[in-house]
Amino acid sequence: MTNRWRPSPHHPPAPRTVRWPLVILAASLTIATVAVATPPAGVVSNTILAQGPTAGALKENIRIGDNWAVNLDDKGQSEFYFQDLVVGPGGRTGWHSHPGLLLITVKEGTLDFYNKDCVKHSYSAGQSFTEAAEPHNGLNPGPGDVHLLIAYIVKKGEPRRIESPQPKCGEALGLQ
Repeated sequence: MTNRWRPSPHHPPAPRTVRWPLVILAASLTIATVAVATPPAGVVSNTILAQGPTAGALKENIRIGDNWAVNLDDKGQSEFYFQDLVVGPGGRTGWHSHPGLLLITVKEGTLDFYNKDCVKHSYSAGQSFTEAAEPHNGLNPGPGDVHLLIAYIVKKGEPRRIESPQPKCGEALGLQ
């Protein structure tokens, strides 16, 4: 007669031996299936011209006449960055977002801006637009460089840029 141990209410089951190679393989397969951010490509120049934290809270409520106003309030300390960015023909910013607000002016060329739903907006030299916390990607469709001047207002201590995975709509359009 074989003497086999069987679990009972009075004796819990014996601990199992963990098979580490299988655990590592399963974890690496899980990580490999997670969407990966798309890095920038074709960046010719990327210079931070200046940066600094605000001296105090921002509370600006400006009105000019009856038909224009701008309001800027923050909670906590903010940091400003000023960037000069040049992306070569066919280049891209990669999918990313920001922990704040960016004010962008196209100095030269044209930029195709794709929002999180892959809706495209094109901006040409002399036009301005904003970027913020939703993932987005910018592509240079032109034969020459696109030159952007960018002012950031972001939460102090946070990175200026947060990498984002490519959305399904980006895959379908072949955007990186």
